[in-house]
Amino acid sequence: MSMISISGMFSSLRMKLARFAGDKRGVSAVEFAIILPFMAMLYLGGTALTQAIIVKRKVVLVAHTVGDLVARDNSMTDAEVTAVFDAAKAVFAPYAWNGLLKIKLSSVNINAAGTATVGWGEALQDTARANNSSVTLPVGLNTPNTSIIWAEVTYDFTPPIGGAFTGGTMTLTDQLYIRPRLVTCVTRDKGSLSGCP
Repeated sequence: MSMISISGMFSSLRMKLARFAGDKRGVSAVEFAIILPFMAMLYLGGTALTQAIIVKRKVVLVAHTVGDLVARDNSMTDAEVTAVFDAAKAVFAPYAWNGLLKIKLSSVNINAAGTATVGWGEALQDTARANNSSVTLPVGLNTPNTSIIWAEVTYDFTPPIGGAFTGGTMTLTDQLYIRPRLVTCVTRDKGSLSGCP
């Protein structure tokens, strides 16, 4: 092989490399391929977080609604308990509640010594607190010879989009302690049970 053909081959190779180095046509595609996973993760994670925040606000609203409805009553009948739980379902709409939304309602009596026990309890898709079971209330709520309505709400939330970015199902909870508005103790009209001392 002659020197001319080798130098011509190197010259041709240098020209091709120079053209390749100056060619910008594929830069956008490469940048897009690098950024796409990050942007998809940001979008799906943001969507899942937004959905979780909206549902958490619904959980808080349900807890406040059911607690306030019971605290405004004198005596809860079976029909009123059903109505309170129906109101909770309406407040939680349009999100699915069946099998996912759990509510506990308890009337807690505080005796002269400041000991808190459950007077009566009801639940939706959960187990109610047992009558006369002992409970620990937050500091400042154990006012002797009073009662308090305790509403607890739990929701198992699985985001329809971006669940992989939140670790799957999240348990969202809220609770409300509220004093009865009209009476010292809200009774439960259920056979011989009144739930008040």
